[in-house]
Amino acid sequence: MADENVIDTAIEFLDKVSKTSEFVIKFIKRTTGDIRIMRATLDFRLIPDKDKPKSVDLKKILTFIKNNKILHVYDLDKRGWRSVPLDRVEWLTDNANGVTYRVSIKGVK
Repeated sequence: MADENVIDTAIEFLDKVSKTSEFVIKFIKRTTGDIRIMRATLDFRLIPDKDKPKSVDLKKILTFIKNNKILHVYDLDKRGWRSVPLDRVEWLTDNANGVTYRVSIKGVK
């Protein structure tokens, strides 16, 4: 039986973050190895109009995730889009319900 508080695929990760308005993630930056904790969203209601993408192409997004192992999220504190390396995320907390998920994505599928 799978642990419901473990995320082990990119699709499951994307599903979790797209269903909540705000989340916190901890990951290790690829370029520096620094630990980063970020309060982020994919909820367009929380993103300023000037920062919203002109269009959203789900197929293009999924292809980018598969090829690059990166998801772009909006950083609510720094007020800008940031790249999150999915294979370096340690945990995700859904701020709507307070549930924290351990993230263990070895390869992006």
